[in-house]
Amino acid sequence: MIEVDELTDYLDEYLEEKQEVKNLTSETIKKQTFNISKFIEYLEQEGIDELTDKNIKKQLRHYRRYCLKQRGNKRTTVKTYMMNILEFINSEDVQEEIQHDPIKMKDIIEVKAEDPETAKKRIEKISLTWPQSNFFLDTIEQSGNKRDYAICRTFIDSGMRLKELVLLDKTDIQVPLNDDGFYELPDDHNEVIEVYLRAETTKGELKDRTTFITYDTLESLNEMMDSRIKKLRKKTNGVYKPIIQRNKAKAERTRQELFTNMKGTRIGKRGVQDLIKKHARRCDERIAAEGIDCPIDYSKSVSVHILRHTALSHFAEILTVAEVQSIAGHSNSQTTDKYIHIDREQMKQKLKINNNKFN
Repeated sequence: MIEVDELTDYLDEYLEEKQEVKNLTSETIKKQTFNISKFIEYLEQEGIDELTDKNIKKQLRHYRRYCLKQRGNKRTTVKTYMMNILEFINSEDVQEEIQHDPIKMKDIIEVKAEDPETAKKRIEKISLTWPQSNFFLDTIEQSGNKRDYAICRTFIDSGMRLKELVLLDKTDIQVPLNDDGFYELPDDHNEVIEVYLRAETTKGELKDRTTFITYDTLESLNEMMDSRIKKLRKKTNGVYKPIIQRNKAKAERTRQELFTNMKGTRIGKRGVQDLIKKHARRCDERIAAEGIDCPIDYSKSVSVHILRHTALSHFAEILTVAEVQSIAGHSNSQTTDKYIHIDREQMKQKLKINNNKFN
């Protein structure tokens, strides 16, 4: 048994220990504190003085129903609340005081396991095909916005998360920088370039990892930086000519951040989300204007998360589950497995080629 008015003290100790072990971001800690505190407030409002092994599951079910019915929260949002609360309730100190068996989500609500084939079909719906992603990039390129194009190309190439992209430094791209702060392009146009994702920028901040971009994406990064240091000046004959701005060119030589906003500082997550939505709308406008037969609505379908899913699905066409898992930064291989779409005919061809080695 544990007194409800003691739960806040247990929460402080739980979060402090969790932050030390898992090295969570302050933002994550803040969200989890809020979600668990709301549950404690609910218990106090309902006049629940203590939690025991007899009433704990009942109170969790009641709180879930309260969030859905009274607060009007979405089911996915409530699921996040309950996962945070369950982890706290199942922590060693709290569990020892209440003396309950570990509580699982299925003890509160019936959770139907998603079969692998259904999961793969769901992933296919939330990722773009090669032609669809190329159309998206082509639409951005037509707008002439070098930065937005470079950002979206980097997403679709690398499969990194939003936080990882906005925190990219120029030196994280594993290619030398010249004296002007631009990347030295490899001689081989088929070269695959490594992108180093520092631990402090990754989810959970647990470990460094590496992903990849293509030569064309690297080239788009140089074009983006070139556009940052130039402006159009109108000549006497009415023609605009790009000229280099000395102060901006000087700043580019020592600039740390890769992607910037209009003020010249590091771009934020909201800025990236907004630009993706803006170009998604332009795709729909282009489809309508050109009378293109397209099965998707870009405004509703395309987001940061969709671009990440798209990249991982593309990687899954040629790499193993373990390799895609490494690039994606997934802690569980079952998460990665959903992106692997098995082509049986391709498997037969691979086996046939391998078999010929022994004949």
